Amino acid sequence: MTVRLAPLPPTDAIAALEARGRQLAPSWSWQDRWGEEHAEAFTVAKSAGFDVLRDLFEGLSSALKEGKTGRDFARSMMPVLAQKGWWGRKEVLNPRTGEPEEVQLGSPRRLQLIFDTNMRVSHAAGHWAAFERGKADRPYLRYVALMDGRTRPLHARWHNTVLPVDHPWLDTHAPPCGWNCRCTLQSLSARDIDRLRAEGEVLSLEAPAIEWDAFERRDGTVVEVPLGIDPGWAHNPGRHGAEAAAHAEAMADRLTMAPASLGAAAADEFWPPRALPEAYASWVDDVIAGRRTLRSAWTVGVMGRSDLALLAEHGLRPSTAAIMLNEKQLTHMLRPSKTARGEALPVDLIRALPYALGGPQAVLIERDMRSAGMYLPKLIYAISHHGTIYKIVVQLDYDVARSAQDGARAKFQRNVIITAARSNPVALSNAGTYTIINGRL
Repeated sequence: MTVRLAPLPPTDAIAALEARGRQLAPSWSWQDRWGEEHAEAFTVAKSAGFDVLRDLFEGLSSALKEGKTGRDFARSMMPVLAQKGWWGRKEVLNPRTGEPEEVQLGSPRRLQLIFDTNMRVSHAAGHWAAFERGKADRPYLRYVALMDGRTRPLHARWHNTVLPVDHPWLDTHAPPCGWNCRCTLQSLSARDIDRLRAEGEVLSLEAPAIEWDAFERRDGTVVEVPLGIDPGWAHNPGRHGAEAAAHAEAMADRLTMAPASLGAAAADEFWPPRALPEAYASWVDDVIAGRRTLRSAWTVGVMGRSDLALLAEHGLRPSTAAIMLNEKQLTHMLRPSKTARGEALPVDLIRALPYALGGPQAVLIERDMRSAGMYLPKLIYAISHHGTIYKIVVQLDYDVARSAQDGARAKFQRNVIITAARSNPVALSNAGTYTIINGRL
C-alpha cells in the first residue's frame, strides 16, 4: 500500500500574514508605510482609491494555505482586479498632489512581485516565531545567501555570518533584505556549528560592520539606511511580531490576576490584544503536533462588563473576568474517541477562540448540584460554526495550583475551559439544566 503524505501548512507564516491582514492600509507609494509599519498592516502601492486590498489579501492568504504558486495567484486575481478597474496603466488622481498621474496598476509582473514579497516576508516572520521558541536548544542563526552569481555583493559577504538569535545586527539585517532578496536564516546549535566547520564551511561569529547611507523619502524626510538593505527593508518583521505577541501575552496574563471589574473594563477597550490571537493559534498547532511549548495555558477570552452584570443578576460574581485554556484540557478536547464520534471542536474554531468567545450565539449558566449539595456554576458559550452549534464549558472560579515566589504551592481561582463539544439548541434549551442569560438559541 502506498501512503501519500500531504505537506503541512506553514502555520507560523499563515499566522504572520493574518496578523497583518487585520489592518488593511491602502497607499499610493511603497514609501507611505516604512519599516516596521509593514509588520503591522497589509498594504499594496497604488491601492488608494480602489477597493482591492481585501481581495489581494484573501488571495494571498488562500495561496499560502493551499500551497499555490505565484502563477496560480495571478491567474485567480486578474479577472477580479480588472473588473474593479485596477489593471494596466491608467491616469489616476494622486491623493498627495491632487493632480492626475499615469501609473501602473495591476499586471502579471506586478502580481508576481506582490506574491513573492508577501510570501517571503510571511515565511520570514513565521520562521522567526520558530527561532524564538527553539532558541534554548538552537541559540544561533546563520545568514545564508544563494551564492549563484545573482546575489548582491554585500549579501554574499554576509553569507555564513553566525550570531545569537537576540543579536541587534539582526534587527536590520534579517532576510529578506530587499525586493527579490532570496537570503534566509538557519537556526543552529553549538553542535551544528562544529559540524559545519568540519564540513569545510568558513563561519564568522562576529557581526559585520554596518555602513549607512542617506535616503530621502517622498515627504522630504531623510532617513539612514544600511548599505546593502533596500530602503524600507531595514527591519525584522519576525522579531517585531514576536515582541508584539509577547506584549499581548503579558497584557492577557495580567487580566487573569486583576479583579473581575477591572479586567472586564480593560477587555471592553482592547480585547483581543494585537498579535495575541496569532500567537495563541501557533501554540494550538504546536500542542496538536506534540511539539514542546513554552506555555501551559493561555488567556483566550475575557468577560465584559455586561457579562458580569448578567451573572450578578443570578448571584454569580467570579473573582476574575479572564477565561483560560490549558494544554491538558486542549488535548482532552481533541482526544481520538471524541474526534472519531464527530463531537470534538473543529481545530479552526479552537484556533479562533479569542474571537469566537467574544461573539457567541448564546451564553448560558449550568448549575451542577453533585458536589456535597453546593452549586458549582459553569458558564456555557454556545457558538455557531458553519451551521453547527458547539458548546464551550467554562468552570467559574476553578482552583488552580501555582508556585509562589517562596516555592510554596498556592491556589488561585480562575475561569477555566474544562470541556467543549458539539451540541444542539434542543439540548441546550433544557430549562432544568441551563439558564440562558444572553442571546438566543
